[in-house]
Amino acid sequence: MKIRAFTIKGTIMGAVCKWRRVLLKNEIKVLQTYQRPLQVITAVTVLFFLMAAVMSGFPHISGPGQALHLAALFGAAYGLTLGILLRIRPETKGSEFVYVSVFLAFTLLARVIMLEYDSADYNTFLSVWVDVFRQDGFRALRENVGNYNLLYQYALLLISKSSLYDLYLIKLFSILFDYALALAMLRAVPIFCEDRDGLPVFLIVCILPTTLINGAFWGQCDSVYAFFVILFLCDLETGHPWRSASFLALAFAFKLQTIFVFPVVLLGLIHGKFKPRHALAFFGMYLFTMLPSMAAGRSFTDALSVYASQSMGQNFDRLTYNAPNLYFFFPLLEFAGTQEYTWMRFIKGLDGFTTNAFLSEDLLPLLQNATLYACILLVLLAVIYWLAHYREVTPEMTLLFALFFAIFLPFVMPKMHERYFYLADMLSILYAVKYRNRVFVPVMVVGASFMSYMVFLTRQRPVDERVLSLLMFASLIVVSRDLLQEMRKVRKASKGGDQAC
Repeated sequence: MKIRAFTIKGTIMGAVCKWRRVLLKNEIKVLQTYQRPLQVITAVTVLFFLMAAVMSGFPHISGPGQALHLAALFGAAYGLTLGILLRIRPETKGSEFVYVSVFLAFTLLARVIMLEYDSADYNTFLSVWVDVFRQDGFRALRENVGNYNLLYQYALLLISKSSLYDLYLIKLFSILFDYALALAMLRAVPIFCEDRDGLPVFLIVCILPTTLINGAFWGQCDSVYAFFVILFLCDLETGHPWRSASFLALAFAFKLQTIFVFPVVLLGLIHGKFKPRHALAFFGMYLFTMLPSMAAGRSFTDALSVYASQSMGQNFDRLTYNAPNLYFFFPLLEFAGTQEYTWMRFIKGLDGFTTNAFLSEDLLPLLQNATLYACILLVLLAVIYWLAHYREVTPEMTLLFALFFAIFLPFVMPKMHERYFYLADMLSILYAVKYRNRVFVPVMVVGASFMSYMVFLTRQRPVDERVLSLLMFASLIVVSRDLLQEMRKVRKASKGGDQAC
């Protein structure tokens, strides 16, 4: 009996121990499964209360409820960014995850601190457009509100429905796409740069001066179209033409500057990555973005011609609107407040109201049109050259090809704004990752872009803009040289193959 009792007891103890081991394994699995979500939730919670404390001191926040509401929106953006980052790059864990989450928190707090700044663009345009939507609601879409395309007008319509200060929400919209763009760049690195790690690029884009200033400080939305352009390039490179064409249409529906990468479409057609039928995705998506405005009573032709009225409505007082391009070497109409030609300030008789004796208001439109026609001719010559050597421009050169035109077109086109090199900023970073000996190129491109912002935002010129134009020109020469060298390698390789045959 004693032996039997001992056996039963041992069996029960063994079963209990086995049950405990199973429970322990299950607990470990549960902890491993929910470890990252718990980490993200913890980081979001800490940042939420920190941002709520900061925002409670904002003059346009009326009470703790609005501070908590706004902090929750920014906290959601932070948590969403971390979640997508972990999905794209699942190896981010442990101390690396802590570093990344803390770094992201600091970049978001830096953006939150900039929310109060209201630029001349906001006071003159954006706030007026939001008021129009606030008064007329959905019916306002029957006519063009401002000179942005329809997708951004839809965003302003949604913003007008909120009780929160519209400037905060306008900047939040841009900030969301700042981080979306950084995630798209993270995805692009292994596609265009082979075995390179994309995490440093993600962190660089989050803290890049032009990215910080453009959205959070200035309230501009160039990160939106740049995000869709990067996705367009990624899907084109990975063999998803329908999706690629759709992303290109969304980019074009936000910003006309998407035309800077249209030559890449030609390259895709030549190499068979795009077929003529894929144009249906582009036009279908673009027409889809027009539906809300047409539902509000807008005519099809009016909805389709937003960019035509936008380009026709530009001012005729200069050849460049602070873009660091070749037109800073052309005289301006007014000497007032300009330091492009610093030596002129020491000439007797030149003051703040002096105009150029060789230019007039009647002559400038003619000069703008002449430079535009010359630019079109120059672009056609460049495209014809690439078409004549299409066998040497391989699909592996997509990044180089896109960067070349992202710098070349705003550099030679008149009436360009300082923000129009934003896409070149992003592509130059990928270029430097792929070609490690070209790190100086994004330094020059981003540096020239950033310093050109200062003219509008601070009304100061820390650096002579002709120097900035020279930096951009030097970057264009380096990229052109690398592209021609790659083409020369393909040509030599093809000649060697022909001789072997």
